[in-house]
Amino acid sequence: MHSIPVNIICGALGSGKTTAIANLLANKPADEAWVVILNEFTDAGLDALTLASAARGHFDVRMIPGGCLCCTGEEDFRQQLSSLLTQQALPARILIEPSGIGHPGSIIEELRLFERSGAIKLCSVIALIEPKRMEGLCELPFIVRDQIDAADVVLLSKSELANEATKIQFEQWVNNLFPAKRFVGLSERGMLSSVALSPPNADVSFSFLRAEQRHPHVHEITVKSRNGSLNGVAITSRAHRYLDRDACGWVLPVGMMFDLKKLQQDIASHQLFGKVERFKAALRTGIDRWHLLQRWGNQFESREITWRNDSRVEVQMQENATANWDKWDEWIASIMER
Repeated sequence: MHSIPVNIICGALGSGKTTAIANLLANKPADEAWVVILNEFTDAGLDALTLASAARGHFDVRMIPGGCLCCTGEEDFRQQLSSLLTQQALPARILIEPSGIGHPGSIIEELRLFERSGAIKLCSVIALIEPKRMEGLCELPFIVRDQIDAADVVLLSKSELANEATKIQFEQWVNNLFPAKRFVGLSERGMLSSVALSPPNADVSFSFLRAEQRHPHVHEITVKSRNGSLNGVAITSRAHRYLDRDACGWVLPVGMMFDLKKLQQDIASHQLFGKVERFKAALRTGIDRWHLLQRWGNQFESREITWRNDSRVEVQMQENATANWDKWDEWIASIMER
């Protein structure tokens, strides 16, 4: 079965989402039928008219009014997707534009349900952020931070209006975000890089592990399942040493869930953390719940996030501290829900 590629393009009001999609429609192959699911706050349909005037060849714009696709428009969104995937002529690509006040996490969860059947492939979640936002990064609205958390691609939109200092600030800021973004770039006059639309390759990057030489290793961990049998779980990790510090990152399957209470207790008191300089984790802690957990020195943070791509753990040891990554593998297995 051919999986239809899907992209979510999100951002605050005025960030350039509609302009970006209009450019994509204007430059797509004329013989390909693309569909845009557009979430507008009202039913006036002005953005739909903008997209229609720009489109090249076959296209369809389906509008869902309401402030958030998976709040006020949840049932409509599900019906629109189901209709698209059961029609005789399937679209070549689906683009989804949530409203500027829409939360992307629930949309991703809904798409994952369709993805499990093989009908679609969620290729990327793209967050657009305007240059003017760089002036108040410490005061980003919750919804903007939500969108950036959920994205695996972050672009500085309207970059033709940004000076070099702003572009450098943007790149440094995004490259320090966790989970690490797959692609960081600039969008000038609504143009999007093809990389931003493409699915990720197998080489997943880590925010600590960006050096040229990285050493992948895979461990088979045996864990006890709920029915009492043993279940082998493959965990891919990369170990790295930089500035006399050992670091390692793990990428874990999206289906794994972790015990939040045990996580919080262990991060505060487990002996493994005695010589840890920095710990970061983005983990699935429920059916539709994900948490970001961080520890640096004696400080600890735990908050819900909208990341939905996979679970990740990163550990950076103190200077000249020796790390036993096998022990960390065992600890990751111990916090998995049975």
